[in-house]
Amino acid sequence: MRDYELVVVFKPTFTEGELKEKLEQLKNFITSNGGEIYNITEWGRRELAYPIQKFTTAYYYILNYRTENSELPPKLEYNLRINEDIIRFLNFRIKPKKSEEEKETAKSE
Repeated sequence: MRDYELVVVFKPTFTEGELKEKLEQLKNFITSNGGEIYNITEWGRRELAYPIQKFTTAYYYILNYRTENSELPPKLEYNLRINEDIIRFLNFRIKPKKSEEEKETAKSE
């Protein structure tokens, strides 16, 4: 099982309902391709460091997911790249956090 973190930046022109719908479509894509989403963080509307496609603000979301399907990350990135509702994204592999039991075992060794 590999863990990934996906940062998605949506256009600021969407209403709250439209954003929920777009996020639900993204979640459905991940789960239908063998992924398991275990955390979603909504950063909300934030100022961009520089204008992107003439937008100065955007909606940020962070999704943490895990999968055994090695085809999912490139397939997801292709889907995000052609999606006109998303102005930026970053998808990268992360190390899973160690549980308390694993930490104790590592200390005793």
